[in-house]
Amino acid sequence: MDNKILFRDEDLEQFSKWRTIEKDKCIACGSKQFSPWTTQGSYKAVQCDKCGLIWMNPFVNDEGLGKYYSDYIGRRRLNNDVKMEQRKIQYQTDRDFIEHYISDGKLLDVGCNGGFFLDVLSKKFEKHGIEIDPEAVAYAKKSYNDFGGNIRCGALQDAPYENATFDVISMRGTIEHMTDPVSAIQKVSQLLKQGGYYFITATPNGDSFAADLYRDKWTLFHPVQHIWHFSPKTLSLICSKFGLQLMAKDFPYLGTPYEKVREDVKLVAAAIKLKEKNPSVELPVSPPFWENMMSLVFVKI
Repeated sequence: MDNKILFRDEDLEQFSKWRTIEKDKCIACGSKQFSPWTTQGSYKAVQCDKCGLIWMNPFVNDEGLGKYYSDYIGRRRLNNDVKMEQRKIQYQTDRDFIEHYISDGKLLDVGCNGGFFLDVLSKKFEKHGIEIDPEAVAYAKKSYNDFGGNIRCGALQDAPYENATFDVISMRGTIEHMTDPVSAIQKVSQLLKQGGYYFITATPNGDSFAADLYRDKWTLFHPVQHIWHFSPKTLSLICSKFGLQLMAKDFPYLGTPYEKVREDVKLVAAAIKLKEKNPSVELPVSPPFWENMMSLVFVKI
C-alpha cells in the first residue's frame, strides 16, 4: 500500500504525525463558525464564516516544522538559481516599500533566512535578524560581515531583546508559516518603539481572486508551509489588539519578476470557463496574479 501524501511531487506523508494542532475558533475574530475551504489529501483547510481567515486545520506543530525547514536554505534556496535571481529582484521592490516610510534606525528582520533581504536594505539601518534554521543562520554569519554577527537562531517569542528596542520590524514571507502568529505579533508590538513600523511583505493574500478560484491549486497554497492565509482585514484585526494600526497596503504584481500579464490573464480566464462548465473540475496550478501577494505597513500607536 502506498502511503505517500504527494503535493506537487513533494512527499508530505512523513509530516503527518506532527499534524497535532487544531483550532476550534478563529484567531483573528474569535468566531467559532467556519466552513471547509479545500482539501489536499488528508490535509484540510477551513475559512472563518465571519472574517474570512483561512487556515489549515489541523496543522503541523513546531517540532514538525523544524524538521521540514531543516537546511531549507540548501534544499530550497541556494540550489535554485532561477528562484534566487527572481527573489533578488523582488527584494528590491519590498525594500522600496519599506524605505518609502523609513530608511534608518534599528531594524529586526524576523525569519531572515540567510540574510538575503537584510543585505539589500539601506546601510543606514542597524540590522538584526532572527531565524529558526541553524544552517541559514550559519550562512548569514559567514556571508555578511556588517550584520552577520547580529543574526540569532531561534523563535521570535524567545528572543532576548529588550522591549522598545527597534524602530522597524519586518517579516518577509514569514507570518503565514508560524504556528502562533498572535503571540508573534504581540512580541512585535513589545519590541517596537512608540511610532515604530511593522512591515509584512511577500505574504500570500487569502482574500485574492485567484485564491478563491483555485483553492488547493492556488500557487501559494501549501498544506505544511502556509498554515494561515491572511488578508489585510484579518491581520488588521489581530494587530489592532496590540496597538498596531494599518497605515498602507500594496499588492505587488506588475513589474515583479513573476508577472507575465497576457499569459497569466489567459490562464485565469480559461480556469474561470472551466469552473463555469463544471464547478468540481480539477484546475491546473494557478499562475501569478493580481492581489496574490500583499505588503502591509503598521505603525505602533
